[in-house]
Amino acid sequence: MSNALNLSHLVEDPAAVARPGWSRWWRWAALPLSLVISASLGALTTLLFLQWFATTDDYRQVAALADFQPSVVTRVYADDGRTVIGEFALERRVPLSYDEIPLRMRQAIMAIEDARFEYHWGVDPIGLARAAWKNFLAGRTVEGGSTLTQQLTKILFLSPERTIERKIQEAILALQIERQYTKEQIMELYCNQINLGGGAYGVEAGAQYYFGKSIRDCSIEECALLAAIPKAPSGYSPILRPQEAKRRRNLVITNMLEAGYITAAEAEAAKATELKLNVTSARELNTSGPFAYVVEEVRRELESRFGTRGTHTGGLQVITTIDAPAQIQAVNAVRWGLHRYEERHGGSRRDTPIPNILEELKGKDLSTYRHPEWAYEPFNGMYLHGLVMRVTGRTAEVSFGKYRATVTFSPDHPLREGDLPMFVIKSGAPRNSAMEPVIDTPLPSAPASTSAPGRKGRRESSPPPTVPAPNGVLQVELRSLPAVAGALLCLDARTGEIKTMVGGYDFSQSKFNNATQANRQTGSCFKPFIYTAAIENGWTPDDLVSDTPFQSGNWSPRNYDGSFTGPIPLRTALAKSRNIPAVRLLASVGIRRGAEMVRRFGITNPMAPYLPSALGATEVPLIEMVAAYSVFPNKGKRAKPHLIRRILDYDGRTLFDFDRDETERETRVISDYVAAQMVDMMRGVVDGGTATKIRAVADGDLNKRQIGGKTGTVNDWTDAWFIGYTPSITCGVWIGYPGEKRTLGKGETGSEAALPMWIEFMKVYLRGKPIETFDKAPAPDAELEKLQAERDRQERKELESGVATLMEDTETSSAKRAITGQPGSPRDEEPTRPRRAQTLMEETTGQTAVDEAQSAKRAQRQRPSEPGDVVPPAPKPTVKKPSFITDDPPKPPRREPPGRDR
Repeated sequence: MSNALNLSHLVEDPAAVARPGWSRWWRWAALPLSLVISASLGALTTLLFLQWFATTDDYRQVAALADFQPSVVTRVYADDGRTVIGEFALERRVPLSYDEIPLRMRQAIMAIEDARFEYHWGVDPIGLARAAWKNFLAGRTVEGGSTLTQQLTKILFLSPERTIERKIQEAILALQIERQYTKEQIMELYCNQINLGGGAYGVEAGAQYYFGKSIRDCSIEECALLAAIPKAPSGYSPILRPQEAKRRRNLVITNMLEAGYITAAEAEAAKATELKLNVTSARELNTSGPFAYVVEEVRRELESRFGTRGTHTGGLQVITTIDAPAQIQAVNAVRWGLHRYEERHGGSRRDTPIPNILEELKGKDLSTYRHPEWAYEPFNGMYLHGLVMRVTGRTAEVSFGKYRATVTFSPDHPLREGDLPMFVIKSGAPRNSAMEPVIDTPLPSAPASTSAPGRKGRRESSPPPTVPAPNGVLQVELRSLPAVAGALLCLDARTGEIKTMVGGYDFSQSKFNNATQANRQTGSCFKPFIYTAAIENGWTPDDLVSDTPFQSGNWSPRNYDGSFTGPIPLRTALAKSRNIPAVRLLASVGIRRGAEMVRRFGITNPMAPYLPSALGATEVPLIEMVAAYSVFPNKGKRAKPHLIRRILDYDGRTLFDFDRDETERETRVISDYVAAQMVDMMRGVVDGGTATKIRAVADGDLNKRQIGGKTGTVNDWTDAWFIGYTPSITCGVWIGYPGEKRTLGKGETGSEAALPMWIEFMKVYLRGKPIETFDKAPAPDAELEKLQAERDRQERKELESGVATLMEDTETSSAKRAITGQPGSPRDEEPTRPRRAQTLMEETTGQTAVDEAQSAKRAQRQRPSEPGDVVPPAPKPTVKKPSFITDDPPKPPRREPPGRDR
């Protein structure tokens, strides 16, 4: 037997020897390989998902953020392009770039919303884990895990519902936003989109709303407050819930300290600061300020151009024609005039309840309220709203922003805390008018004369500078709202730019604009259109028209005082506002020609085809009357009245420019000659007619200026007007009861009720401006000379015929007396003698009358009125024409209220 050992079982098969190594390698490579395969599958899945997502609306929305145009505030500016007078917005938003957002504001937002904002990629697992752990320990939700990017997706794309599906969609959108945009772009979008309550969206609009200043001027605690609000704008409102707002503000400050953004000392100082608000409401700016009627008219025009949404979301920049200080002065002049009227009739009437701010602020701190009128420095004589802060017995402490006052009220009309009544400043304000600069320090009294002796064209005196009362204390008197309404409109006669527009006493009380919407009878303010038609048809200012009884059918017009003056020159008839001459002129030129002249002046309501229309029966809004009167100083051309000078889009591109885009900026209405003749006659209204109060003004240089105009009063004194102009400015005033034909009271004529308001405004508005003169009247054109020559021939023929008739009647009467042998008495013959013969006998005899009348007209044409001439009251002429003298005997005046005005 063999001693060899059988070791075959120890010998490994080569394949078997190799298997254990392969197995070890497989075990070592399986994990990495599976990870690679998983990653590949994940990447493939992600790629497929992104390909699918790229076809969805969500992706297109995310991509569209690059061209995102948020709803932006449209702002309305005064003519200086800087003074904001109104805003329109569905969401009040003022977008900022990333660099314009202060660092403190960005830090406050990250501290309370997303401390790891700069490190995550849209979804923060660490933040989610931290929030989950804190919520678990607290047993309730004390911290959310959403990133700032996720919150932005909620604001821009998603509904506020809380579901798993929405959270997944939120995360997906956040990842896409982070993938396509930088952190700076995301922060910029967030800061411009967050809702801060009160209609304010974005940090800049929020700062303006709550603090009345830009975000760049906000302190640490103010930035912290703004960062605290977005979580729940109503729950953390500093106006409605100040304690909750302060508590969350302090939480923001604490987080800023923990994040290392501020020091401990800064944190303690910020927490110790009470909430200090200066709430500025855009709605109140539009409805309660001195520009409210203007802003509403601008809104109407913008919506007609761009639609409601385009106007309120387009971020337009609208440059108006309004002179801001002049507008404030005009509002005050109207209020002054309406209170003056009420005082003449027994004192102001309290027709409406006083608004109470506590009802709006729901019982919270009154110190947060700021009325839009308080944004402008007050002046002595100013009417403005004051807030009753505290009432003790019959004494009330009143706030006017940084000024205050103490008033005593009647027990019949008690004041309550929070009331917002009207006051007039008697003294203590830093200036005397809205046109004056504010005096910061007391100045010595100025001498009475401020110009060198003998110099012309400059003011000889000015009111002494006002020294404001110490500590901002004003002396005021309480006023109640008047029942009567008024309106004032002033425009540049050469350009048509409206410089001031006052549609009523207070827009917040009545939104009806009496300057543009009220169609009222104009009274004698209508007469210049009839006189213009006469001048254009051959009459001259020195032609005579009869102021004697006139009857047309059953209608017999009367003058304001019930008297008759006989034949008088046209200029005197207009200056004295005689009614019958105006009616006779309309009968002379023809109703059709008169109506056409009215239409040419831009009056849209057609003149009724009746003779009484000469006395102002046509209803016309104030804006059309003022624009029509601007034709006279503008040499016969009517510039289109307008409020908007230029409109820019959000990026500063010009969308509309009046001078560039308006095709009918100016239209020719009458010739230069006719306009100059009307200016000459209408200056007589101021120099010797129904508006001589202007010449009695001692304040300023108004009484030294060349001014034309016309008063107007409607039957039963229901409406009173005055429209006047200088060579460059036309201004009109109306007073009456809105929406009804209610008498203002006996004697409330245009010169008594409307003219003082015009003076009150214009004496301040024109103060310091150059004294202008009207241009010299040009010669009439050939066609008009022909008409004047034809009128000369007709008048000569009429005079000669009348004189011949007079001589025949005289000879016949003498012959009869010679035959009968009875001496005749001129008094016995008067009742049977024709009125034409009586008039001619009283005024003139023979050919002398013809020669004198023709000579007077030739002299007037050879010497047109010079620019500096002052028209004195016209004496009773020695030569009178028998134009339109009726053969009917005069009727005694009726005992009824006088007709239209003087």
